[in-house]
Amino acid sequence: MSVRLPADDDTLRDAFAKLTTFDDLAQLLDVPPRTLRYFLYRAKSYRRFEIRKKSGGVRTIYAPDNSLKIIQRKLNQVLQAVYRGRAPVHGFVRGKSIRSNAKRHLGCTALLNFDLADFFPSIHFGRVKGMFARKPYSLPEPVAMALAQICCYDKVLPAGAPTSPIVSNMLCAQMDAQLKEIARRHGCTFTRYADDISFSNKEGRFSPAVAEFDSSLGQWKVGDQVAKVVKDNLFAINPAKTRVRSEKGRLEVTGLTINKKLNVPRRLVRRVRSMLNAWKKYKLDGAQAEFAAKYDSKQRVNRPADFRQVLRGKIDFIGFVRGRDDSLFLKLLDQYAANDPGARIRRVTAGTNASGSVLAQAIWLLESEDEMFQATAFAVEGWGMLTAQHAVEVQMYASRPPFDYKKYKVRVVGQNRDTDVAQIEIEARIPVQLSLGNSDNLQQGDSIILLGFPHYRPGDSVHIDRGAITQTRVYFGVPHFIIQPTIVRGNSGGPILDGTNRVVGIAVKGLETAGRFSSQDELSSFVPISMVRDLKAGAPRSPAFG
Repeated sequence: MSVRLPADDDTLRDAFAKLTTFDDLAQLLDVPPRTLRYFLYRAKSYRRFEIRKKSGGVRTIYAPDNSLKIIQRKLNQVLQAVYRGRAPVHGFVRGKSIRSNAKRHLGCTALLNFDLADFFPSIHFGRVKGMFARKPYSLPEPVAMALAQICCYDKVLPAGAPTSPIVSNMLCAQMDAQLKEIARRHGCTFTRYADDISFSNKEGRFSPAVAEFDSSLGQWKVGDQVAKVVKDNLFAINPAKTRVRSEKGRLEVTGLTINKKLNVPRRLVRRVRSMLNAWKKYKLDGAQAEFAAKYDSKQRVNRPADFRQVLRGKIDFIGFVRGRDDSLFLKLLDQYAANDPGARIRRVTAGTNASGSVLAQAIWLLESEDEMFQATAFAVEGWGMLTAQHAVEVQMYASRPPFDYKKYKVRVVGQNRDTDVAQIEIEARIPVQLSLGNSDNLQQGDSIILLGFPHYRPGDSVHIDRGAITQTRVYFGVPHFIIQPTIVRGNSGGPILDGTNRVVGIAVKGLETAGRFSSQDELSSFVPISMVRDLKAGAPRSPAFG
């Protein structure tokens, strides 16, 4: 039995609309009809377990066995192709997440959050069958019955089945449309992530149709119009999780704070720092024991958690929310890597809005063993590390002040003396790289950013200097761009960035004399990043040193 359907979305959508019999459904799911009947009518295909809720109590999960799970995953693939997700829906929708859900409410001054009680269990077999039988799907009775049997267990949608999220979205389509219309009429933004519903506006208060304060109870409640839509669609509001907040307090949507920017709660950052410190102080076994004793017992019932996986997951989540080129995320990731040098960590590419402290982490100091020669190198996507060729004519060693002072031996893997460009390698983790820009349209007056280590002394950080292209010139057939600020000793080999933080050039020292760049430069210049193409075309034009 295949584990995934090979057809594209259009083919699956068309085949779904043409279903008329049980055998048609089996064929669509690439399952023999006899096998499908066995799992629907005879097999004991679910196992039960519990997980603790953060708010207290436990949530019961019914997980299908592997064979049924494969069938449900293939059906989920079909239903994902069929479902036309509405704009306010962010849960279990391709390309959306809790991040996109929370982002819709940025800048609000009033926020209503409420949950639907017993979300999956409230969606029973009859509702699922009826949904497939009615418009817009209008499937024949045998097919609607079989689909409901695949999706349901013990006459409800089970939390744990791959099909439950998409089926719940399909069933909530009418409610989503009605709540969106209420939000439009009353100047609100509405989103739903599974059972988590949010309304917000920028007026600082809600219409009573959306939310109102019940003075007799001393608490907020969902407004009559919203409550009626929820009830008419056979759902119930959980009053214990209904809350209204203003911009004066913490605004939080699906666990993310949205007061000024999209962010994770401070308690998560504190937990991650605590776990990193415990790992460093008590080693892995001690940190695992401390985590299991203090934290894991609050979250899990039947299985222990792997400390490293949990910690890495939390750090990656911070990067997902704040951006992988966020300085806090990179700092936490560095600390994780220091504790686990063998961890596989994907290199981060600095984006358009990356801060100077993030850009600096892609810049490396090059020094000779006697520290008489200094230069700059940088990590860039697709090329590893680049620098000026004249900067590596003696054996050089790379470090990353102020982030990593350890010196790594530099190996030249490609160079071109004519263009003064070299590609190098080091045996070290490169946490951040820059992205390549387009240097073909550079012209006089363009703004640029120069990064590097001019006249480096111990304790210096990366120097970031902003300026512009003041002149264009050709040296021995190679285009150069003259710039202000001045490129001085130690800056050679550093990157030149455009206004979007993309690399458009490599800093060199200016005029060439007798085949080498003079130490007495008349003007500061860089060669365009397009010059690295010659490195990729073939072997180095002069021998690599060291």
